[in-house]
Amino acid sequence: HEGLDPDRTLMMEIDSVSPNMLPAEIRNYLAKFLFTGDDVFRKVGTLSGGERGRLALAKLSLSDANLLLLDEPTNHLDLPTQEVLESVLSNFPGTILLVSHDRYLIDSLASQIWEVEPQGRSLQVFRGSYTQFKAHQLKMAGMSDQNVPVGADVIHDRSSSTQQKSSEKTLSKYELRKAANRLEEIEKQIQGLETKQKIISDELANPPADSHQVLQLGEDYVSLQVQIESLMEEWSELHEKLAE
Repeated sequence: HEGLDPDRTLMMEIDSVSPNMLPAEIRNYLAKFLFTGDDVFRKVGTLSGGERGRLALAKLSLSDANLLLLDEPTNHLDLPTQEVLESVLSNFPGTILLVSHDRYLIDSLASQIWEVEPQGRSLQVFRGSYTQFKAHQLKMAGMSDQNVPVGADVIHDRSSSTQQKSSEKTLSKYELRKAANRLEEIEKQIQGLETKQKIISDELANPPADSHQVLQLGEDYVSLQVQIESLMEEWSELHEKLAE
């Protein structure tokens, strides 16, 4: 929001970056960013954080930039502003380099995922959506189903997904974000359960002398496996929803 002048009105801010627009055109343009009626005559200094974010996006859309570097762009934005941001970025004709924890935003925009190794020694480039990237990771770990495209050969079939969307109920923004967050929780839970299984496997490799302890370890291992399978079933259902 640093480029906004608190003493200017919204109309003046847009006019400063696009002086050839007529007043009526500016009003119609601002309406796309949820500023209607007398809102266009408000001064920037009276706007809330979310409103300033929308105004900044409106100005950004009129710039000649062909490369955007965005670091957590949805932080501190209200839901309407997040949806406007997604719409603006979806129509941006240039290149976007995005760093974000907003899984839904990444999934709706990204055509490539760049994974930096924990030690920062290498960069892996995956062609596909974030959902496909996570599915690929799970598949490489031996947990994913066989229908998910793998690695650099991933090509998102927009035509088939569009046909499927037209015949099925479209999830709301809230439902999609909720599903994406749950998907991430499941992946963490599965990793935790597998870690526990590994510990039990190590113990069974050198079993204790007490047969009751061995039996208990076996039962614990089976219980963990049941939990993993249940979570994987839920993961598959959520993955299908997000992939639609």
